[in-house]
Amino acid sequence: MSDRFAKTFYLLHENGDRLWPVQMEDQQTRRSSWRVSDNGNTKAAAIEVTDEEVLRDYVINQRYAVRAATRKSGARASLYRPDQRAIRELVDLKK
Repeated sequence: MSDRFAKTFYLLHENGDRLWPVQMEDQQTRRSSWRVSDNGNTKAAAIEVTDEEVLRDYVINQRYAVRAATRKSGARASLYRPDQRAIRELVDLKK
């Protein structure tokens, strides 16, 4: 699995796709980070996170949305919240 993807959890989409939190590269700084948001699908509304444990807290405990994608190139990718209708469950691989 690419280092861009989280390793400890994924969101299971209603169609069976595994949506892994994926790091995005900032076009200005060229730094990669996971992006979480409590309100809005814009870069301005995003919080950039580089530590996977911090990412887990935002998504698993605080229920923030996270940029996530399947591992197949060109497949499903978007901003997903664990509680949204299309997400069947959050799968925690640390349990």
